[in-house]
Amino acid sequence: MKRTNSMWRFAAGNRRLLLMMALVLIGCVSGVAVYASWHEQLPAGLHQLLVVTSVKADVSDVMAQFFASCFQPMCLWLLLFFSGLSACGAPASFLVPVFWGLGMGLLQAHYYAQGMVGMLLAFLLIVPHSLLKAIALSIGSVQALQLSLQLAGQLLPRGAHCGGLWQTFRLYCVRFLLLLPLLLAAAALDVGLRLCLFRFFN
Repeated sequence: MKRTNSMWRFAAGNRRLLLMMALVLIGCVSGVAVYASWHEQLPAGLHQLLVVTSVKADVSDVMAQFFASCFQPMCLWLLLFFSGLSACGAPASFLVPVFWGLGMGLLQAHYYAQGMVGMLLAFLLIVPHSLLKAIALSIGSVQALQLSLQLAGQLLPRGAHCGGLWQTFRLYCVRFLLLLPLLLAAAALDVGLRLCLFRFFN
């Protein structure tokens, strides 16, 4: 009974984060469904994006792959940051987790279709860093949604007191900066796993 009450308290206190993670899962399931239904009609360029490539054991290739792994989540991170600064930015907070989950679902479905070896590759080389990035983006979505709703709340009610959000904005910036090491660690994990394990799948 105590465990059930603690779970309810945890769910109530983190309902927005759980919602964002649920949106990632919905996007992931949608990506798998899209690939299963229309993989033959998908553009050739998209199929190229779904291929996990090896990493050469030299500094230039490692750094190139690291920045490539950072690029998309960093773009979404920036989108979330700026959407939180707008009273109309709340929709982006819901779309980013779905979009990220959709990409995860397409990528995993591409390798699941290749049998046991593909499933093992997806489990070892895709899931770990993708999950870390999904967590970081979900937390960023929660922060962006909270600030966007606060800004909208100051604008909508008649006679509302405007201003007084300087401390909130500072905390917002700090929290987003704290997500940056998590995204960088996820990119490093991605490159490290491919560097160490990809050769076993050739």
